[in-house]
Amino acid sequence: MNKLIFAVSTCILLTATSTTMAQRSGQSMQIQYGVVVSSKYVQEASNAPGGALVGGAIGLYTGKGKSSGSKFRRATAGAVAGGAASSAAQGDRSARQYEIQTTSGTVMIISDQTEIKVDDCVIVENPGTTNANIRRVDSTLCDPASAEVVAELQDEMVEEAEECAAAKRELAAADTDAAFDRAVRKVEILCNM
Repeated sequence: MNKLIFAVSTCILLTATSTTMAQRSGQSMQIQYGVVVSSKYVQEASNAPGGALVGGAIGLYTGKGKSSGSKFRRATAGAVAGGAASSAAQGDRSARQYEIQTTSGTVMIISDQTEIKVDDCVIVENPGTTNANIRRVDSTLCDPASAEVVAELQDEMVEEAEECAAAKRELAAADTDAAFDRAVRKVEILCNM
């Protein structure tokens, strides 16, 4: 299971015409979009490998060296930021495994964002060295008739994905409650829909 999560979280399952790459600071942002064709619940222990599940894991990480009350608060807020509040304190969390049909194949991702449904149009954003993000977008993006417009907007989509990745890095680096609260809000605004 951990090998699957690592492979999925790095999104090395598909690179094709519905993919955009951007270089900035030695990082490669990969954008894929398509329609969710299947979704199922999976369980993952709280010791998930490097960023496979964002929420509670980041909350626990950023609480390092803090009081137990602060650690609990950060873990809870982190779990909320990723949509995994239900059982973060119990050692394992529910997550969803999504299968997304793109114009040239299938992408699979495991995420603690559980509000995405079958038939939703989504973007999968993978910064390459950290965890991937999935978010729901307007169905017009997945309409084949929008291909020309989507091509024109690739740079904007990459910029939005990079802003999400930066917000997650800011959350991981937060060292005060105020910085953490601000970063959680940024992740909610920039990474979730």
